[in-house]
Amino acid sequence: MFERVLSRFWQQKDEVGGLKNLVFHTALALTLTSGLSYFLGLIRDRTFARTFGAGADLDVYNAAFVVPDFFLAFFVTSGLAAAFVPIFTGLDERGRGKAVEYTNQVLSYALVILVGLSLVFAVALPSFADFLVPGFDEVAKAEYVKVTRLMLLSPLLFTVSNTFGDVLISIKEFFWYGLAPAMYNIGIIIGVFVFVPHFGVMGLVMGTILGAALHLSIRIPSVLRYGFRFRLNFKMDENLKETVKLMAPKMFQIGMWQILLWWFIRLASQLPEGSITIYSFARNFQSVPVSLIGIAIALSAFASLSHIAAKGNYKEFKRLIWRKSGVIVGYTALAAVALGGISFWLIDFLLGGGKFDHAAVQATAALLIVYCVSVPLESVMHLLARAHYALKNTLRPSGIHIFTIILTMIVSAALLPKVGLYAIPISFAGGLAVQILLLILSLRQLIKIKEKRGSITSKLKSFFGRF
Repeated sequence: MFERVLSRFWQQKDEVGGLKNLVFHTALALTLTSGLSYFLGLIRDRTFARTFGAGADLDVYNAAFVVPDFFLAFFVTSGLAAAFVPIFTGLDERGRGKAVEYTNQVLSYALVILVGLSLVFAVALPSFADFLVPGFDEVAKAEYVKVTRLMLLSPLLFTVSNTFGDVLISIKEFFWYGLAPAMYNIGIIIGVFVFVPHFGVMGLVMGTILGAALHLSIRIPSVLRYGFRFRLNFKMDENLKETVKLMAPKMFQIGMWQILLWWFIRLASQLPEGSITIYSFARNFQSVPVSLIGIAIALSAFASLSHIAAKGNYKEFKRLIWRKSGVIVGYTALAAVALGGISFWLIDFLLGGGKFDHAAVQATAALLIVYCVSVPLESVMHLLARAHYALKNTLRPSGIHIFTIILTMIVSAALLPKVGLYAIPISFAGGLAVQILLLILSLRQLIKIKEKRGSITSKLKSFFGRF
């Protein structure tokens, strides 16, 4: 009886776009789940700080993410972020069977490529350790090699999970999409309390793998309800060719982004011990408002932008972009000011204690204050890039992104001897400012081209329709 009443309540709410729609299918769902994820992330970072402090163990652990994340981002996330949602959305409107087949094609190729690359790199890694982390001593480098090899398992799980995630974005199942990162943090926290006491830093790796498995598991039921069933499919049809075409420039963009993250790690490894950990903590805090507000709104708008672009309604497309941009900039600017204002208290309260001493707290909080400048910049960048993707153009944002990343790397290297670790957030904010300006100019020109083509097509249809 209770279940029938509850079901009727949800259905009625859904009919008027009410509570169920609000919680599961809007930007609020992404904000709520991102908030949960970051709350768990704070618990994770607090346990890291108090258990390990700003020392060599966490430096090794954070550095070990670079290569696995690069493989995942370059060969998988690049295609999913730029190509999957628009193509899947178009196929879904014509029938679920075609959309499911396309999903299987993407998964089949991605998994085969990643397995092969991971095996090759695991064998060759010792030869690259000196280049990747030049500031580590021999003991730290040996530990880095061991930890990185095990971490190469996580991209395989994330490949499946991220593919499923973009299916959920396409069908606007935002709640289950957004809950996955929270599950990932739960796995890592379990690793800290259950595995670390017995295995040390390797326990963190075990927790990370567990978190990746939980990240995937929470998305599986919704994808199965949609109708997905996995089958190996290596057919190369027009949809997959279009994916590769859209993916190619995005691959270089994402690849350069991962190179930038490695570059920051590399710079920090040349500074005093613990610098990688301090940088990582500051970056984690800076990314909270970016994800809770900026990325949440950008992701929810992406599906709508894709549908509007598919219909050729570019006036509505422009209105949606500028409206969402205003919302993102306004809210994230306020969040950045608030975060900067409480940074010392926040870091001390959440991370201070145990092996994370007062000096580490001060260094992390000071770095975070500088990082706050980039919060609104990074947030609106995500929306402007996705507006390009909705128009099925990845070349322009990718080229702009690559240019600004190279600029950021040059500036950060030049500033490092002068301002130390502060070179990272200063150069990051400067690069984002240049990137946003170029994205806005590109988007305006691209929309004008689309509008002109649409006008010509409409006139031709009208002309031939007379006969």
